[in-house]
Formats: sequence, structure tokens, C-alpha cells
Amino acid sequence: MKFDPDALNYVFSTEQEITAEERSQLRQQLLSNALKPMIGDKSSLMKTLTAAAVFISFLLAIIAAATTGHLRIAAFIFGLMFFIAGVSMLIFGQQDTYTADRNNLRPKQNAAFVLLLGVLIMAAPLLIAYVSRNDTSLSTGNIIVLLVGGCFALAGGFFVLSVTAGLIKSSKGFGYETEGECIGYVRCFHSTNENHHTTLVTSPVYEYYYEGERLQAIGNENYIGTPPVAVGEHRTLNIDPKDHYAIFELSENKRKAPTIIGILFPLVFVIVGLALVWYGATQHIEPANSSVNNGKSSITDIYIRKKFGLGEGEWSIAEYTVTDMTEDSNGEWLIELSDGTFRRDSDGSFHSSHSVGYRFYELTDSSGTPVASFNAENWEYAGSKECVYHD
Repeated sequence: MKFDPDALNYVFSTEQEITAEERSQLRQQLLSNALKPMIGDKSSLMKTLTAAAVFISFLLAIIAAATTGHLRIAAFIFGLMFFIAGVSMLIFGQQDTYTADRNNLRPKQNAAFVLLLGVLIMAAPLLIAYVSRNDTSLSTGNIIVLLVGGCFALAGGFFVLSVTAGLIKSSKGFGYETEGECIGYVRCFHSTNENHHTTLVTSPVYEYYYEGERLQAIGNENYIGTPPVAVGEHRTLNIDPKDHYAIFELSENKRKAPTIIGILFPLVFVIVGLALVWYGATQHIEPANSSVNNGKSSITDIYIRKKFGLGEGEWSIAEYTVTDMTEDSNGEWLIELSDGTFRRDSDGSFHSSHSVGYRFYELTDSSGTPVASFNAENWEYAGSKECVYHD
């Protein structure tokens, strides 16, 4: 990346080892310049404030939708935020800005990743709303598995491409070599997932010649602590012909293990993601019993169709209460229900587990044959059919 001595998102130093005073000054300067526009960048203070206002608006909308129970709307807004961010990155084509967490993909590729992530997230609540209103082969469980698998595969593929691109570039993939001299270092803070705090990293700045032009660019190496290259030291650099400021230091003692792990670990995400996508697309996943306000599991039309294979018009449901249970001369129990009908309990299993006053839903098919029963203390019917209540 091109070295800009006036940039506000990093600090330049010629000291190989940072001092306590410089560390303190660096932190204060970074904090004070956090919301200032970067010199040479296409952004402006007004754009920065506008972006912050848009982000806060999205955040408030997500919170408002979630707290009022509209979880699907909240999820859609969350995905829409990523989608708009990706579209903005594609349209405006903002240049790379130096951060310690930069990857090896180009801005357009990063924008495509953000856009696709937004599409995946937005698709989930839309599909869930569709299948809840229509007779489809998909269930909510299938959609959730597809979404999770898609996110795993997309994120894993993104990191595999980034690490692979870096490996190709750093292994003479550009095909043009030159000698560069270290003229100093840029330092910045970034958050680490391992330690959950900001860490100071250093990248060497090299001066070199390309086609007779003297250039200065930030190297591809990030170091925590003292960098191994000193000011004035020469290193062999590899230059991207499409971007003369994209340089990669060529070293004989490159560590292969981190690179291999950097590829294999995301590959696990890709494999797991594709497996989940295959499972969600080809296997039937029983819809989870959704909880209603009173904490009961709901009996929905989709649940009945998936669980018992009964389509619309092939079943009915009613609620009964056990009003009396008597034992006849043969030792069988006769159960009287609230609609005045009687049921026989030949083995006494019903009598041993339930008592008078027990309330339950009974699902029957089109021929009137009972298919299943649900304890009304734990279940509540929430489908589209009229439930007949026999008090």
C-alpha cells in the first residue's frame, strides 16, 4: 500500500523499538483522529458523519424491531445494513486504508463478500415468512440450516481466497522483483480476538524504484513488538504490476505452518458450510416447536404437515377435558370426555398417567381416526383451522 506520511490512520516512526513515550503519544493521536477524514482518501468529514448517522439509525431500527417482537424485521434490517454497505463499497470504490487486519483481497472483492453476506441474512426472514404462509417442502429448520451453512461457506471461502492470494503474491506471483530499503515503520493499534484488547503492530516502510520511479510503500509484514528489519536494511521485494504500491517482502525463512493453517482452518468452515447447505436442501428437518407468550409449545399447520404428513383438509383438531373415569367388570377403564363421548382404556395406561380434569388436544384425520393427542398444559394450538373446544 502507498505510504502517505500525512495519513491519520497510522503513525510513522524511524525508531525500530517503540518507547513508552511514543506509545502514549501514538494512542492519544489515534484517539484524537478517530473521526477525522484521512488525507488523500475519497471520504470527507461530512461523509464520515453521514455514515455514522446511517449506522446508528440502522442500529436503533434493529433494537426497536427486536424489542417489539418483530424478530424477522430485525433480522432483515440487519442484513440490509450489510447489503447497503457492500453496494456502497462497489459503487464508490473507496481505496484501501491501512489497518493491521487488512487482507489480501481487493476492495471490490471485499465489497462482494459484504454484499453477499447481507443477501444471505435478508433471505432468511423472507423465506421463513413465505413458508409459514404457504404449503412448501421447506421448514423453518431447513432455512436456518441453509443460512448458517451459507454463512460458514462464504466466510471460509473468503478467508481461503485471502490467504491463497497472499501466498501467491508473496511467492513471486507478480513476477517482478526489486530491492527496497527500509526507511522507517508505520504503527497502529488493532483489536485481537485472542487477547480481547488492542495490540500495537508495526509494518516496515520501504523505498524502492520501479520503472525508474522512486516509490514508498508499506510492506506486507505486520510485527508485534520489535520488527526484525532495521532502518537502512535492504530487502528483496515483489511488486504487483497492476498496483506499484502493492509490495511483498520475499524472505528465504518464510514460516509455512501459519500459511498452511491459515488455509486449512478456513477450509474446515467451507466443508462444514457446504455440508450444512446440502443437509438443509435435501433432508427434512422437523420444525422446532415455537414458544408462545404463556410458555407453551405451539401446534401449527406446518408442524402437523411435517410431523404427521397431513395436508390441508385432511385433519381436524379439538380440545377435550376428561370428566370421569370408571372401571367396568372386565377391568377396563371407561373414560368420559367433555363432549359426552366415551373412550376405552384397555390397559389402564391412560388412567395411571392422567386424572379427571385432564385437558388435551386431539388430532384426527379425515376419517375421524385419532392420530395424536397433546397435553393442553404444555401445548397450544396456533394453526389456521378452527379448533373445537368441548368444555
